[in-house]
Amino acid sequence: MGINIEQTRQYYTEIKTEDLCDCDYCKNFYLQVKEAYPLVADYLNALGVDIEKPLETSPLEPVNGMLEYCVCQYVVFGKTSGELVKKIGNVELGVATSYPRTNIQREHFVIDIYPIKLNWIM
Repeated sequence: MGINIEQTRQYYTEIKTEDLCDCDYCKNFYLQVKEAYPLVADYLNALGVDIEKPLETSPLEPVNGMLEYCVCQYVVFGKTSGELVKKIGNVELGVATSYPRTNIQREHFVIDIYPIKLNWIM
């Protein structure tokens, strides 16, 4: 893999809170994910990714006070050779094949992490 960690870290540093989605589903995610999944957060941080600033989340409906995000996506600068697949606890990480338009001109790819299950606190 040819991940550009510094460029990735800079990208996330430039994302402001007001740039993030402000729906309740996303707010629920931002408020809890780092504490609920510290090993995943640490791994992503080693790649330059801020777990609290996803490109996209795909939440299901809350059930019994829990909310499952079937996929959360993050931008990573550089290139990946082949498949990036990793499992951290119950969370899988891989290269996304479908994601929203990023409008980024530099070489990059998008990763998926899933599933993420959080308390519904909103």
